[in-house]
Amino acid sequence: MSLFDRISNLAKASIHEVLDKLEDPVLMTGQYLRNLEDDLNTAEKMLKEQQMTANIQERKSADIAHLAKQCEVRALTALQDGDEATARHAAAEKLRYEEQAQQYAAEAKEARDRVAELEIRLKEGKEEFTRLKEKRSELAARARKVHDRADIERPNISYGIKSGSAARGFERMEEKILEWEASKQVSGSTYGFKAENDAKRAEIDAELNRLNSKLADSSKADA
Repeated sequence: MSLFDRISNLAKASIHEVLDKLEDPVLMTGQYLRNLEDDLNTAEKMLKEQQMTANIQERKSADIAHLAKQCEVRALTALQDGDEATARHAAAEKLRYEEQAQQYAAEAKEARDRVAELEIRLKEGKEEFTRLKEKRSELAARARKVHDRADIERPNISYGIKSGSAARGFERMEEKILEWEASKQVSGSTYGFKAENDAKRAEIDAELNRLNSKLADSSKADA
């Protein structure tokens, strides 16, 4: 993919589908901006290179065109002097220089065309970079609001009828202690009930012994 395609695609592509899958979409937008900035820096270097190429080829074309004119002057002078061989040679050189000058001029024009295209691309890319940078700031602010809202909904402190995480922790601890206390009370009650049964049984046994003794005494009296 060419540099121009990368810049164009980045400028026009929707990144929402990619961002939906990311844990930190704001971080990814920063990477997009860095990629675009790298492309812009590369394009600026290419622009300078093409400007330099255009200047060099234009200078070569001008220098060669000047040599062609000099050859034309020599050919005319030779013709005036009746030196046809020298005139022919000078005319041939003139044609060769003119061909080279045209070639350099064509290369300079191609470089100028690339310069013009790069300038347009750079302008568009810089505008897009500014827009995306502002968009990233907006996304970052929106992400912070979401996180802040989540923190408010799950606070450490209590707010209104909602208990904070600290208060809920204390509530859970109190519930556990209440369970322990209830368990202890049940255990104590069972022990007390058992002790009570033992005392009652002893009392009944004593009463039975008393009654037996009374019966024995009564039998002795009848005898």
